[in-house]
Amino acid sequence: MGVVIVVSGLISGCVSSEKYEAEKARALNFQRLLAQEEKRTGEINAKYQEVQQELTNIQSQNRDLTSELDTMRDQFTNTQDELTRLRDSKVDGAKADDLTLSEPSISEFGLEDIEFKDSDFADISADLSGDLGADLGEEPLSPSVMDSGNKSHTVAKGETLFSISRQYGISVNNLKSWNNLPSNLIKPGQKLVVSRP
Repeated sequence: MGVVIVVSGLISGCVSSEKYEAEKARALNFQRLLAQEEKRTGEINAKYQEVQQELTNIQSQNRDLTSELDTMRDQFTNTQDELTRLRDSKVDGAKADDLTLSEPSISEFGLEDIEFKDSDFADISADLSGDLGADLGEEPLSPSVMDSGNKSHTVAKGETLFSISRQYGISVNNLKSWNNLPSNLIKPGQKLVVSRP
């Protein structure tokens, strides 16, 4: 019987040590999970702090922009009021319709205004009073071309409807309608009617 008690004591001791090891493993596993959760919580808190800081910065920028917008609205309103006041009253004999907001001058950008003299335009006015067709390299219309009685024209390379119409003293629209042309495209060798059919 002494042997049975010793054996039963050994068996119960083995069961107790197995339970102890299982509980110990469970406790270590729980500690590991707890450490992971604490680490995750720390990361989430850090991200939360960053988001809070960004939110504070955005709110500050929003306040600044709102303030600037209000200032610009006030300036715009003041400018509109001043413009309305100026239009309603006569300033130096000017009509109210002639008043507009002025654009900034060139000198405000660090550039100098260019001054022109009347003599600078003398050559231009002389050229403008001359024959513009000759300046463009086109021959002026001659009565012989207009009165020659030509009923058709063969398109040469480089000619356009405009140049042909100028040559015969007719409009491009007439030229297109007399020849049933849907567009301004013509090709060399094409015969065109150049007088009213």
